Amino acid sequence: MANLQHIRRRIKSVKNIQKITNAMDMIARSRFNAARDALLDNLPYVDKTKEIMRRVMMQMRGREYEHPFVMTRDELIANQQQADGKFLFIVIASDKGLAGSFSSNVFKEAHDTIEYDGTSESTSLDDDGDDENFHKKNFDALKSVKPMPTRTQKQQRQMSATGGVAKASAHRGGGTGSGNLEVAREYHDANYIDGIELITVGRKATTHFQQRGYNVIKSYHGISERPQYKYAKEIADLVLERFASGEIIDVTLIYTQFKSAISCVPDDVTLLPIITDDYAKSGANLKEEYIYEPDVVTILDKFLPRRLSTRIYGAMLHSAASELSSRMNAMSNATDNAQELVGRLNLFYNKVRQAGITNEINEIVGGANALE
Repeated sequence: MANLQHIRRRIKSVKNIQKITNAMDMIARSRFNAARDALLDNLPYVDKTKEIMRRVMMQMRGREYEHPFVMTRDELIANQQQADGKFLFIVIASDKGLAGSFSSNVFKEAHDTIEYDGTSESTSLDDDGDDENFHKKNFDALKSVKPMPTRTQKQQRQMSATGGVAKASAHRGGGTGSGNLEVAREYHDANYIDGIELITVGRKATTHFQQRGYNVIKSYHGISERPQYKYAKEIADLVLERFASGEIIDVTLIYTQFKSAISCVPDDVTLLPIITDDYAKSGANLKEEYIYEPDVVTILDKFLPRRLSTRIYGAMLHSAASELSSRMNAMSNATDNAQELVGRLNLFYNKVRQAGITNEINEIVGGANALE
């Protein structure tokens, strides 16, 4: 028979945990409201910068303008065949745990993107160049594919850029897609990590990738729930500096997109380079044509750092709202489960107690009958 004292201690322990999870739920709920309001306040600015970028790109497309961060798809392929730069990934996760599968979903998306081998099903672009149906192969299955031992890293890159597996129609440039990954990454090479650098936001992301041997060149801790624009600008300045110097040839942002309080979807978008071809469809609905003074390249030089900072800051806000909503849901479920467990333990306690009383009565009755 179970020990009544042991059951009472377990009930007390579960109730104490319930108080903690309930308190964390209320804290996450209050912080979530602030994070959601910050995200909503930032959306009009993001939308306006997106519209300006569309117009600038439509102005540059098909003209004699040149910019180091802007290129056509053919120029991208030629550049990544010859360049020896690395690929940079910005991964935004959480500083703390107890947020359900929030961080693990981001890491899965990051591994699927970083270790992607270029094979993809057909894709389509929305009105901003975003890929609506981007499918990736399972990364564990890809690891089983053996590389050809005679192929160098550069030959792998050239094969990926010109071979049948690299679908140029799947590119998504201008800070709105990850199609550039399909052109130049040699994920069948056992040493592919050497060509990858990461910037992480959140202690969980830093620990996860450092333990797996990735080169984390910069990390930010303590800001996952309360992002600040100055850190987004710092990341953007570092990215632009390294891209301009040729140290990196591709920049991808991996974060969690906030849909609603119960729906958060990991996403990856390419920040640099910007592909003008991908703005042909998105700019088709722009009827007005602006006259730029000074020239469009000068305007882009001033505007691009701000657009990049805004895009990264927006991703931080999305991630913060997603993290807090995930923690809120996780703690709410934990509180409900604790309440249910307490109910079952109370029922079990009463059953054991009743059984003990019944046994004592039987013993008394049996002893009385024996004395007769």
